This record gives sequence, C-alpha cells and structure tokens, in this order.
Amino acid sequence: MSVSVAVVPAPQVLGCEDHSPATAKWLKLLVLKCKDESGREYDWEYVERVSKYRETDGVGVFARVVTKDQQDRLLVIAQWRAPLNTFVLELPAGIIEKGETIEQVAVRELLEETGYTGVLERVTPEAPNDQGLTNSCLNFAFATVDSAAPENANPQPAPELGETLQVLLLPIKGLADTLLQLKAWHSWAVDSRLLAFALGLDYAASISRKLPSSN
Repeated sequence: MSVSVAVVPAPQVLGCEDHSPATAKWLKLLVLKCKDESGREYDWEYVERVSKYRETDGVGVFARVVTKDQQDRLLVIAQWRAPLNTFVLELPAGIIEKGETIEQVAVRELLEETGYTGVLERVTPEAPNDQGLTNSCLNFAFATVDSAAPENANPQPAPELGETLQVLLLPIKGLADTLLQLKAWHSWAVDSRLLAFALGLDYAASISRKLPSSN
C-alpha cells in the first residue's frame, strides 16, 4: 500500500559551531545555525558522540530465548545508568567501533552483556534515538538463543568498566506488565524503546482479537 504525504520545506542549515568543553572525552556539544522558510534564524544545540564513525552509533539486540518449557523469553538487562542514578531495564546493546559491522557488534554485545550466544535473524535500518537532543542512531538486531545449546549452559556476562548490570529472562507474553511491575517494585526505569516494543506486542494482540475470522 502506498502512502502519499505533503512534504513541508525543511529549514536551511547555515553552519555549525563546536561548543564542546576542552575536558570532554566522549561527547561534543554542537550548535546548528538554522533558518526556516520564513527567513527566521535560530540556534539548535545538540550532542554528538566523538566516536561516531558512520550514520549509526550502535546496535540493540532483541534476543528471543527458546526454552524447554516452550515459554519464549526475552533477554533483558537491568543496567545502572549514571545520569538517572538508577537501574534501567533495557536491551543488550553496544557502540559500533571503527571497522566493525552491525552484525559483529550485535553478536559481541549479546555475549559480553548476557553471556549468551545467539543466531542473528535480521537487522533493521538505523533509527534515531532522541532526535531533539542528539544525532545518535541505533540499529536493531533480532536473534534466537537456544538455551539447550552447550555454549549457553553456563552463561557468564563480561561487563566492561562502568557497566553494572544483571541479566533477566522475561516471558515475552505479558512483557509490558512485567516491565512495569519491576519498575514499581525496585524503583527502576524502563527504556522507552523496550517499553514501546512490549506495548506494541500488546497492541498487536488486541487488534488481532478484534479482527473478523477468515472462516
């Protein structure tokens, strides 16, 4: 199905200034000089990673774990995030390093952050993370993990310095409710992308129940 939309003229970018402090190691503070279609000029501050080598910054992994009880689970990590001063329920994810492919990062981060080895099924195009604040983009990788495989018999995460996390195997059925329960019980936060995915599962299920039968 094709969708037709009216395209609004985009503002013009007149220039970009670097306002990063000299001590900044990982991030740059940039100011875009913009002009809209009416001729009004304005500034837009945003953050960019120093290590941004390509159009995307990192990869998040949706890893479905196949178990003996036939209740598929999703690999989720609870990671302490300094800016929020709390643990955040999120997907295993990592930054792309120079020369790496998206697939390589997905496999590496899944193993490092959860200890599990999975089989990649697909990778999505990049999508912006927080487009009002940063030009950071993320790809998503979908993987299947066989919990009965020998390499997954005793998974051992290997977090790097600055990564304090624990691994959770959450039932995919009722995922949104489980995430919100954990948030309430532990005063944790839930990553918006993971929560959107979980709510999307609920929404899709509710729509399918309302669709007329094909019989």
